[in-house]
Amino acid sequence: MNIRTMALLLFAVLTQPAWSQTDQNQAVQASPGAAALDTRLALRDLWVEHIFWVRNYVVANQEGQRKQAEAADTEVVANATAIANSLAPLYGQPAADQMLKLLAGHWSAVKHYSDASVAQNAMGKDAAVAELTSNAKAIAKFLATANPNLPEGTLVTMLSAHGGHHVVQVDQVSKKDYAAEAKTWKAMREHMLALADTLAAALVKQFPDKF
Repeated sequence: MNIRTMALLLFAVLTQPAWSQTDQNQAVQASPGAAALDTRLALRDLWVEHIFWVRNYVVANQEGQRKQAEAADTEVVANATAIANSLAPLYGQPAADQMLKLLAGHWSAVKHYSDASVAQNAMGKDAAVAELTSNAKAIAKFLATANPNLPEGTLVTMLSAHGGHHVVQVDQVSKKDYAAEAKTWKAMREHMLALADTLAAALVKQFPDKF
């Protein structure tokens, strides 16, 4: 199976959020406190910011805009640090540091795929997809171990879908298929909101005294 076929399958099969909108609404209704809502909204902002800056890198990289790509790279790392550090108050700094390493692996794989796309290196793209897949499983295991309310299988599905979105987006930008990429962006954003809500609901359930 070639890389484009794999990416499209990931996109088609895994793009739907693991939680339905009904599940998300029930989670919010079950935890109406201000702290729970603030956490949910903060996580939404962080995860949407992730895909925003990654897209900036992908576009700049394809267009050969080195300074723009470097600036986007810096922001992706800063955002990953913020996401990781959001765990520190509940799980401690060592857990946050571990999460940052895992997020760095995710970003490295996305960059690898983007760079291979620019270089038209099919083997490099295949290797990057393998990195994304392995990293998704590692992040899922880490989060599921930290929080029993996050089923590892559900997280693998969600994070694999997220990686698939990145792959499809890079391919569409490289082809200058901006109409299709706009649809992918919408799906990515909705998926990030679902992931953020899943994480927030699990935190509230695990630490009810904090919310």
